[in-house]
Amino acid sequence: MTDKYIEYKGFSLFSDIEDQELRSRNQAVVLANMAESNSKNRKISPNGAGLIIGYFDRIPKEERKTVYDKFVSEMKTRGFEYAG
Repeated sequence: MTDKYIEYKGFSLFSDIEDQELRSRNQAVVLANMAESNSKNRKISPNGAGLIIGYFDRIPKEERKTVYDKFVSEMKTRGFEYAG
C-alpha cells in the first residue's frame, strides 16, 4: 500500500499492515469507535460525522467500498441502524 497518510487526528490508518483484509477490518472498527464515542441516543453528532468523513477520506479510493461495508456491519453489531 502506498498511502501517504499514517494517521488522522491521532487515529491510525494501519498503513503498515500489508494484509488488506485485516487493514480494512481495523479501519472499520476505528470508524465504528468514532461513531459510538460521538453519539447520543444512537445518533452521531456533527463532530463525529466530521471525524468519520475525514478518516474515511484518507483511505485509498480502491479500498473504501470494503471498509464501508465492514463499517456498516460493525455498526449493526453494536446496535446501530443504517438509515441510508
